[in-house]
Amino acid sequence: MIVRRFAPFVMAAFATWVGLAGTLHAQTSTLKTLRISMNAAESTFDPAAIDDVPSSDIARMIFDPPLEYDYHARPAKLRPATLSAMPEVSADGRTFTLSVKPGIYFQDDPAFGGKPRELIAADYVYSIKRLADPKIASPNYYLIENKLVGLKAARAAAEKTGAFDYDGEIAGLKALDRYRFQMVFEKPQYEFLYDLTSATFGAVAREVIEKYRDERNRAREHPVGTGPFVLAKSEWKRSNRVVLTKSPTYREEFVSLPNGEKSTQRTPVVDRIEWSVIEESLAAVLAFQSGQLDMLDVPLSMHERLFDGSKLKAEFGGLGIKHVRSLEPILVFGYFNMNDPVVGGTSIEKNALRRAILLGFDAARELDSVYKGQAILAEQLIPPTQTGHAPSLKLRPPYDPALARALLDRYGYKDCDGDGYREAPGCKPLTYTRASVTNSRARDQDEIWKKSMDAIGIRIEFFKQKWPDLLEMSRTGKLQSWGWSWIASGPSGDGFASLLVSRNINAINDMQFSDPEYDRIYDLAQTKPLGEERTKLYAALSKIAAANTVMSFGYHTYSNVVSQPWLKNYERHPFWRTPWKYVDIDESKRSVKAP
Repeated sequence: MIVRRFAPFVMAAFATWVGLAGTLHAQTSTLKTLRISMNAAESTFDPAAIDDVPSSDIARMIFDPPLEYDYHARPAKLRPATLSAMPEVSADGRTFTLSVKPGIYFQDDPAFGGKPRELIAADYVYSIKRLADPKIASPNYYLIENKLVGLKAARAAAEKTGAFDYDGEIAGLKALDRYRFQMVFEKPQYEFLYDLTSATFGAVAREVIEKYRDERNRAREHPVGTGPFVLAKSEWKRSNRVVLTKSPTYREEFVSLPNGEKSTQRTPVVDRIEWSVIEESLAAVLAFQSGQLDMLDVPLSMHERLFDGSKLKAEFGGLGIKHVRSLEPILVFGYFNMNDPVVGGTSIEKNALRRAILLGFDAARELDSVYKGQAILAEQLIPPTQTGHAPSLKLRPPYDPALARALLDRYGYKDCDGDGYREAPGCKPLTYTRASVTNSRARDQDEIWKKSMDAIGIRIEFFKQKWPDLLEMSRTGKLQSWGWSWIASGPSGDGFASLLVSRNINAINDMQFSDPEYDRIYDLAQTKPLGEERTKLYAALSKIAAANTVMSFGYHTYSNVVSQPWLKNYERHPFWRTPWKYVDIDESKRSVKAP
């Protein structure tokens, strides 16, 4: 998931930027420092609890999953991170044997009693088991749920006793010896290797979790991993600023160079990463223009400030600023809560209401005024960047207010009291409530929704809250309607299809959608290798979603990343958002200021 925000008022944004600039100037030192921003605050540093992009990006710098992407290889290619070789996968796609490379150590922490703590196979087994602990309630449990042999029984026992047995044996997840562990799946898992690049599968040490865990068995504020950076707790200001410093215990590893060239430069190259939370888009752009940020994913609302169409303006290019534009592996969507008494349910009348709302929404205006043309309309669940996308599949309802009004008339949604707004069948009250965050971009979207719904006679209200509050309410089915996005960490299309699986309700299925046929086809698709048959099954899932009008398919957005001339060895990887251990900073050029 990802959220982007921009400023409600220029003067407010400028004041925010001035405060940020003063803070950053005060922190200037001789250390090589990468300065970047995020547009929403971190929520946790515990890999098992993460379900938002800012937290995941930070955690990926502290914790090591078993695999990572080859930084320069295109198309994307996997390679070992903490493993001595790529996993051995059985011919039937069910058994994965992974060998941890000896000599990798966790960052120093009092939990280790003053002794070096080596990463071993049991650490990955423990970390993966944590995803199944019902007390932790990991939003990423779906990645292994109903997949690993014996895991369902272990989960059921924990739900019964209230405590997960971390010492109990699970046939499908066990350490074979000090450095080797094995995962055995009930069915073939042809794309699971891509999941092993995410922060979710970062290795944690049991001693650390048991020392610092809270009442939910989460260690949210004390991350200790084997990655290239450590959290500088004394400099961390919650929801404002996160500082990471080079880990003194990081293993010997060298900078990745293009064309397979060898490097003698150790990773990480920079000494510090300073993440600033800048929710106001203009403030972020001003910080970049003044040289206070080293790179920026340009907010959509600021697109015209830096670009002419899809090209960087000449005055910025002349300063050596680099620009990379790419279609993101993302689905930005709106959804209906299928359990909501107003818009939910499977009756034909409720489906007609949801369909009329989508028919009446002016998506073209949103695409132009909010997304600034930096997106394409989504027509199915699977984005064009992912395996399983069917180019010929076009399921998006057209913008047709007249058809929306006719559909509402047909199914009894009429204006009974003459106030210009329709009532539900039987002249019962009808108000469509859409959740919305508290920034100016959301207000622009609210305005489009208001005009669109007024045009078809549906009264709409907006429930305004901060992003973290809405996220928690959305997860537990307390919102009637909202919109967020799902971004992939690999080329697999499976994660997008999993959004509507019934067992993911209260995890990632905020739609509260439950359909046995959807579940059956999804499970069947996972047993099929990549190819035409799996793509057809994914298409069937998109058709079920469209037939039930569970969600609007929304958009696939373009990313426009700009970087300063002093940022070296940075490439925009299609799935690896945080290759920060490889980048370098030429501090002698940092004094250059853009207009």
